[in-house]
Amino acid sequence: MNLEQSIHQRWATRGELDALLPASRLSTGGSSSGVLPCAVLSRTRTRRFLRANTGESLDEVALRIDVYHETYDAGRAVVDLVLAAFDGSRFDLAGGGRVLRMRRSNEVYTRLADGTWLFTLEYIVRVWG
Repeated sequence: MNLEQSIHQRWATRGELDALLPASRLSTGGSSSGVLPCAVLSRTRTRRFLRANTGESLDEVALRIDVYHETYDAGRAVVDLVLAAFDGSRFDLAGGGRVLRMRRSNEVYTRLADGTWLFTLEYIVRVWG
């Protein structure tokens, strides 16, 4: 299981978050279904810091989560739950890898021309595996 799959799984197991924006509406690397609310998870950069003799490595991954919602308040409630689930978190990846830290690096809220709210959360993730 890779990092993105683990984030999907973690999202789905967070009951309150999954109730407000189901993990089934979290797409990876591409456009969403268009049905609001929805979210898109994108890997924007991967940089290798260290490769060990064992074949393991320490990578820094830049991730972006875009949450689309009809209203600011409801969208902000989703964002607060995303932050609670992921900001500063550590978790295991299948195959022996591990997220050592998932740190929020930027946060931008924008109202789009059609009135939809876009909440962008950017993360730096340290991955050992």
